[in-house]
Amino acid sequence: MKIKDVKTAFKVADVVLDKEHKVRHIKFVFLNDLVDENDKPLDRKILRDNSGRIYLIVSGGEIKKIGGSECKGGIINTMSFYQGGMQGGPSIRTFGIHLLIKEELEKGNKVEIYMITSPKAKMKVKGLFSESEMEVSAFRDMENKCKQDFISVDGKLPEWNFQERGEVWRQDILKLHS
Repeated sequence: MKIKDVKTAFKVADVVLDKEHKVRHIKFVFLNDLVDENDKPLDRKILRDNSGRIYLIVSGGEIKKIGGSECKGGIINTMSFYQGGMQGGPSIRTFGIHLLIKEELEKGNKVEIYMITSPKAKMKVKGLFSESEMEVSAFRDMENKCKQDFISVDGKLPEWNFQERGEVWRQDILKLHS
């Protein structure tokens, strides 16, 4: 599916090869002038907003991965896991996506990050002993809706959603990861 066909996402970053770092191969360059899906200006604070978010990794205009997160530090922190995917003890997903992005960039493809947000909603949430009204974001539901929409058009999930597609990572990536 082409990113141009998506109506609810807005671009937040470009990904470039990192030729200065010894271990990491890619870096995310977040846009200074952000606009939402309706071309309305956005405050850069949205990049650090802790609300749940959906991210789309796009290469050459094609959506390669749909993911979701509500980790602290917003989309900047979410993408930092991929940027640092060659350091420490990354998961196969983090490591593999890092390498796949690197390959796309080396082929000359433009790699971009798009985001989808929804406002938080107030609702009653039960704990162990009581119920409180809290603001929540339904990012899992958003992620599932995005995946369902993608399948309705392409018949399957994006190429880099390996786990959800029930596919094994390429052998070269598995070998490098181990």
